[in-house]
Amino acid sequence: MMHHSTDDDSEMEVRPDGAILVQQRDDAASSPDSRRLQNPDSTSPVPGQTIRITVSHDSSEHLLHVPDHATFGDVKKALVQKTELEASDMKILFSGDEKDDAEQLLDAGVNDGSNVVLVEEPNERVEQVEPPPVMTEEIAKAIAAVQAVSGEVDELSDRVVALEAAVDGGTIVAVKEFDMTAELLMRQLLKLDGIKADGEARLLRKAEVRRVQKLQEDVDTLKARCYRAKPQL
Repeated sequence: MMHHSTDDDSEMEVRPDGAILVQQRDDAASSPDSRRLQNPDSTSPVPGQTIRITVSHDSSEHLLHVPDHATFGDVKKALVQKTELEASDMKILFSGDEKDDAEQLLDAGVNDGSNVVLVEEPNERVEQVEPPPVMTEEIAKAIAAVQAVSGEVDELSDRVVALEAAVDGGTIVAVKEFDMTAELLMRQLLKLDGIKADGEARLLRKAEVRRVQKLQEDVDTLKARCYRAKPQL
């Protein structure tokens, strides 16, 4: 059997029986680059490509498409939306080793189709506990002043209860009784307004002001009920 070369990159073979077989040479097919492109089973990504990785998390799996030059920190960011975990609470394992956020996937050997493991490890968060309010001398004095007014309001509250009982019983109460009670309540409001209070004292003063205002409304209502279609005394 004889081989002859031609000028058109083909090879001619003459067999012993006289038959001639012409074969076309394909130099590109024998080059290293072409062999790499023709190998569909290769898992090595071409630089600058997107790769697929599977992230196992408990009983779930998440498929991610990331650039091959991405870091494990980038993977964590992509998993935040899928898992609703904080990135700081994640640990990424590959081949049994925990990976740093700055390490690139390719440098760690992660290729297209690789699997990594997500482990949740919440950071211990120290709850901010507000310190108890400081009891200063000024606040203590304000609290004492509010409590003194509160004692006087207690007596006026009993007076309003007595007026209500009289009106409910059909007694016509003198107008001056309602007016005097309203005047005394107003004096308590002025006292409260003159107390400079902060912190706990301020809260106590605010509550006492509302209490006095409610008693004033009750007095006005009782007066209107007592003299509805009746002459005032």
